[in-house]
Amino acid sequence: SGVRLILSDTVGFISDLPTQLVAAFRATLEEVLEADVIIHVRDIAHEDTDAQRVDVIKVLGELGLKDDDTRPVIEALNKVDLLDEDDCLDAQALARLTQTGRIGTLAEPVRVAISAQTGEGVDRLLDLVEEALTAEHERVTIRLPSPFGAARAWLHGRAEMIDETQSGDDLIMTVRLSKKTEGQFFKQFP
Repeated sequence: SGVRLILSDTVGFISDLPTQLVAAFRATLEEVLEADVIIHVRDIAHEDTDAQRVDVIKVLGELGLKDDDTRPVIEALNKVDLLDEDDCLDAQALARLTQTGRIGTLAEPVRVAISAQTGEGVDRLLDLVEEALTAEHERVTIRLPSPFGAARAWLHGRAEMIDETQSGDDLIMTVRLSKKTEGQFFKQFP
C-alpha cells in the first residue's frame, strides 16, 4: 500500500542468560521500545514454547514494555510445518480466534500460524502488519493544481493510493495516510 517501514530483528531470547550477556544484548533488545508494531516470532513446535513465551514477556517487561502498552503485538506461531496434523490445526484455529479485527496486546496478541520454511501463512502475517501500521490512517481527498508532479510523487511514495482523476488542470487524489504524514504533506506542499 506504499507504507514505508523499517524492520528490526532483535536477538533471540534465551532464558537464564548470564548477567554479562544480558547487558550485551540489552541495547539490541531496547529497539523494541521504539517499535510501532511488535512481532513475536515463536517456535510453536518447541516442547517448551509456552515457557519461552513467558520468558519473552518477562524480558520485555524488564525493558519497560508493560501489559497496558498500546502498540500492536502480533505473535507469529512459526514452524507449523514441523507439527503433526492435529497440532497444526490447533495452532491455525488458535490464530484464527485472535484475528477479530482488534489490535493485539502483549497480554492478548493477534496470532498467525506460519512456516518460514514453506511460506505458509506469511502473506497473512504481512497483511496483519499492514493492518496494524495503517489502523489509524484516514481517507483524504487532495486537489493538486498543475504542475503537480512533485506533490503527486511525494504522495505515491508515502500514502496508499485509492483513486486519482483529472479535473481540468487539477489532479484529484484520494489517499489513505496517517495524520502525521498528512501534516508533513501540507507543510511541504501548502
